Amino acid sequence: MTRKFRQPTLRQIEVFKAVIETGTVSRAAETLHMSQPAASKLLSNLEADSGLDLFERRRGLLVPTVRGHRFYEEVDRIFSGLDQIGQAIDILRDEERGRLTIGVLPALSGRFISTTIRSFSDEQPDVFISLHARSSQFLIDWMRTGKVDVCIVTGRVDDPHIQAESILKMPIVCLMPQDHPLAHREQLTVADLEGIPLVAFMDSSYARHQMERIFEAANFRPRIVTEATTSQNVCELVAAGMGVALVHPAYAETVEGRVAVRPFVLDSFLDFQLCRLRQGRNRRLVTAFVDKVRATAQTFARDHDAT
Repeated sequence: MTRKFRQPTLRQIEVFKAVIETGTVSRAAETLHMSQPAASKLLSNLEADSGLDLFERRRGLLVPTVRGHRFYEEVDRIFSGLDQIGQAIDILRDEERGRLTIGVLPALSGRFISTTIRSFSDEQPDVFISLHARSSQFLIDWMRTGKVDVCIVTGRVDDPHIQAESILKMPIVCLMPQDHPLAHREQLTVADLEGIPLVAFMDSSYARHQMERIFEAANFRPRIVTEATTSQNVCELVAAGMGVALVHPAYAETVEGRVAVRPFVLDSFLDFQLCRLRQGRNRRLVTAFVDKVRATAQTFARDHDAT
């Protein structure tokens, strides 16, 4: 006669998951605010009801079997889905309260974004703002999953669901140590940098591709001696005397007064992309914030031209 198994209860699953994650029944019981005998009984009932041997008993310890590990993977996947539902609920509640989640590159996480947020908050004082500084790819992935409302990244954004506009499109500048032999020049060309040690971004970055295109167009090969992932690292390496870097003017802010900044004579520009979902949430707040980003970018560009 075929044995009939019963569907496990949610409480049984919770105990099972807690035992796997904490290592013992006693710690699992403590986590779930229940007694150890009650947790042990629920675990035994789960194995009986499911017909699966989920644990081996070794000297008083519970060791997950192969089936136990596989069952946990399925349980964890399902619970992760429940967590996403909880996140969706939080998002809807945040919209009602007025919340804006902003993503920005570390390079713009200083004065630029702070000025923008201050201006926005002056007009929207009841809006809670959450600011995250991450890489471009990280922020775009977050935007696709709805974790950020608006973000500022580098490079081209190829996604039909994301609306992107160029901001801070400005001529590249040459950053160098203050005592560098080229620091006496008022402006520099590609030819001036032939054979000069360069500090560059990693070869997968937008800024690196732009720099390599500049040298290739002039039939020169850049002499890259150091590379880094972030603008702050690139600029600090320049300040430490490692070489010269071609960067966006905004990057020089963190090393102001410690490096020499010179115009780079070439019709080449770097910019950032201001992104938002075409059918995203918080449209009123996002639109208001985007307007403030544009205004701050215009002021930054105007101030830079004045210098």
